[in-house]
Amino acid sequence: MNEGIDKATIKKGLKLSLVVSILALVLLFAFTINEDTINKIKKLNHFYLLLAIVVNMLMWVVGGLRIKLIANALEEEISLKFAVQTFLVGAFVSNVTPFASGGGPFQVLLLHRKGISLGKSSTVIIVQFVLRLLFFSFLSPLFFFLFSDLINPGIIPSSIFNSLIIISLVISAIIVYFIWQPDKIKVIAKSLKKLNFLKVLMKSERANSLLDKLYKEMEEFHDSLWELTKYKKTSLIWAAFFTVVFWVLFFIIAPIILLGLGAKPFFVQAFVTQTIFYLILPYIPTPGGSGVAEFGFATLFSSFVPAGLIGLLAILWRFLTFYLVIIIGGIILFKMIAKSLVRL
Repeated sequence: MNEGIDKATIKKGLKLSLVVSILALVLLFAFTINEDTINKIKKLNHFYLLLAIVVNMLMWVVGGLRIKLIANALEEEISLKFAVQTFLVGAFVSNVTPFASGGGPFQVLLLHRKGISLGKSSTVIIVQFVLRLLFFSFLSPLFFFLFSDLINPGIIPSSIFNSLIIISLVISAIIVYFIWQPDKIKVIAKSLKKLNFLKVLMKSERANSLLDKLYKEMEEFHDSLWELTKYKKTSLIWAAFFTVVFWVLFFIIAPIILLGLGAKPFFVQAFVTQTIFYLILPYIPTPGGSGVAEFGFATLFSSFVPAGLIGLLAILWRFLTFYLVIIIGGIILFKMIAKSLVRL
């Protein structure tokens, strides 16, 4: 387990993420702006914009509540305030690291610094990660077949779009399998030790020490996961419920913004489209999915949102779901750094 994420890595990822995202939004706005866009800006209903902000913040609370619920189920007590902070800091780090890879490990680190074992800390974060995978792995193919008429990949060739969906589902299934059957990872690790080009490395005292530590943490994680599935089923059901609530709140932000712009909200289309979109987005290598997130969102929404509103919608949606997390999560993180609660 890494003891932290290098400060330079975060700064570099933050700069890259912001530059790519801002450039993408500027291009989108420039290519889609027309007279209707200007009129919609002038007539923007601030009530709906405020409502979208409230929904966004409520989503953060639900994200924190899920972390607290799973931790409590493992007989570890944390406050809702700390759980929400952990969620936001994890979201911030995810948005500035490739494949959103840094958020989970950083959340594990924060929980461990609170006195929770690495095994249990990992369980808390991995369980919510698995619930997210299950949510999208179940709904995405279901929506794809039931509402195929509502899904339009726009300028993306259908063959490529369908392939991305299949690849994302396969990756998700593999990840869930290895999380649910962690002993298989041990088998793979032992097999790697037999490979000629790894034999020298595996014979070193440091490598064996790290491997033993990994096995120990894996066993503790497995025991914690087993305890949850066998004795804390109610807690898991509640965690699954809050996972659904979290994504419902997330997916209604765009329709609420559309209402604020005086357009039809397209609640069903928006929910279906975003479910497919967020199945694929985590496997995009750019930090926070920057570039792909903006253009992908605009492309998929262009099939039912007026052309003049696409750029404006993308800007407002990205501000609430990305930039606001960057701002608030970044402030919380650097306050933690200032108080020496985490080491970078």
